[in-house]
Amino acid sequence: MKKVILFIFIVLIFSSLTAEDYLDINFFIEPRFEHDQINMVNFLIKNIRNDSIRQVNVFAGRLLAEPQSDSLTAFFINTIRPEIISPVDYFFYEKELKSDLLISNIVSDSILIIKNKIVKCDSFKVGVFAIYTPDFMVRNNIADHAKMNTDIFKIAKEQAEYLANKTDYVIMLSNVSKYIDNNIVKNLMVDAVVSFDYQKKRNELLSNRSTNFYSILTKNGKYGKLRLEYHNGKIQDRWEEVEFDGK
Repeated sequence: MKKVILFIFIVLIFSSLTAEDYLDINFFIEPRFEHDQINMVNFLIKNIRNDSIRQVNVFAGRLLAEPQSDSLTAFFINTIRPEIISPVDYFFYEKELKSDLLISNIVSDSILIIKNKIVKCDSFKVGVFAIYTPDFMVRNNIADHAKMNTDIFKIAKEQAEYLANKTDYVIMLSNVSKYIDNNIVKNLMVDAVVSFDYQKKRNELLSNRSTNFYSILTKNGKYGKLRLEYHNGKIQDRWEEVEFDGK
């Protein structure tokens, strides 16, 4: 009986070491959709399917093309219902949201804002946090109940360290410049930075030689797909730009 139990134990260990698991994280950055495209966009998003690979959709940056009321931006969010949402054209006035906002350095007692998001797969976990530029509060008319912590280096360090202990792969969504991104993650265990700055930047390995930087503008017709593959105890990542026409 002991030999049978030992054999089963060895098989389970071997199976865990050789297991494969996949996750696609789809980044819709600065999509700037026209408000009359919302239903078509929702249809297209819902049809990004893969029978064997889980899909997680992330929206960040300016969601709608023209300055809109918070009610219309909230309607877009409530219609699309992405797993992760970090908008810069929502100003915290409309409170009827069906999705939590992912913003690590803004808090509110009236809106559901989360500091990080952990995506669980069979074999691994991915942690995501989002940093907004302090200029966000200066450039826009923000509701009084939303308060920002401008010490983005401290916030990023706290979130990166927390998620590094809880997950196997850490992503920082960032609304600051690439230069600041590079300095923020210099000594942090962040695997990837996905920018939601309004400018397209070059995709490359940052100066710490361990963090990949990715930039995409969906308003130009593509979204970014980060495929994570767990194999033999390690995670491999691959970025690609996929055609998307929400018109």
